[in-house]
Amino acid sequence: MKISACVAAVLMGVATCAPAQSFVNLDFDQARLPGPPDGFYGLPWDQGAPGWGHPDGDSTSEVTYPFGNVGYSQTYVLMPAPFGAASGPYGFGMRSGNYTEGDPFSPFVQAYISQTGMLGPQVTSVDLLASSVLFSLSLNGVPIDMKPVGLDPTSPTYEDDLLSYSGEWTGDVSAFAGQAVDLRIMDLQFPPNAPMFVVDEIRFLPVPEASTAALFGLGLGLLGVLVAGRRRPGSARQPTAGLAGHRVDGRDLPLFA
Repeated sequence: MKISACVAAVLMGVATCAPAQSFVNLDFDQARLPGPPDGFYGLPWDQGAPGWGHPDGDSTSEVTYPFGNVGYSQTYVLMPAPFGAASGPYGFGMRSGNYTEGDPFSPFVQAYISQTGMLGPQVTSVDLLASSVLFSLSLNGVPIDMKPVGLDPTSPTYEDDLLSYSGEWTGDVSAFAGQAVDLRIMDLQFPPNAPMFVVDEIRFLPVPEASTAALFGLGLGLLGVLVAGRRRPGSARQPTAGLAGHRVDGRDLPLFA
């Protein structure tokens, strides 16, 4: 096989094997603050939560940092490391509220964030960090049964523990593998005095496909092997500089024959 044909085959593998998942900013760490992190900001969504959509409302045109509004309406907040530094610099908070700021009689809206993307063909589960059991996660409008990773469902105190649980959750999404889906995460808390619902580190697992960079590296390695194999028959390989040879019957021989 010609070298060009081999390289083309490897690069074709890159195109067909690269991860198909197209979701962005699932960890909320792509946010861009316009100034020092100790300030207060109102950010457009493409800076505060790139890639994410949200419902309409009187005060939903921006993402605030690091605190939400204290009125009646919905609020969406970029928060500094709400689950600790191990989950990255930012997480995301939301609170449901009325459509119109300052009008408690305007329609009530459940706060949510959403985006559309492609799941890889091997995806079986979705994981995330969440601050409360009072949320829903759906794909294409189908609710996913989310389970708390840190709780034992056979415990006699499970139901009580669930009400105060904050941590990792997981759900089976294998039925949606290889599909384009609308991901929606909704706050199910109701006022008065509802706390902020916080989410972070959304992951679709597993992701077994080799990365594009790794496949390109494989292609370059294969190219090097093929070039080396095209030496003229009978041409001796030279010893590698800096590598010691060995002695046979008192003679110094190169490391490579």
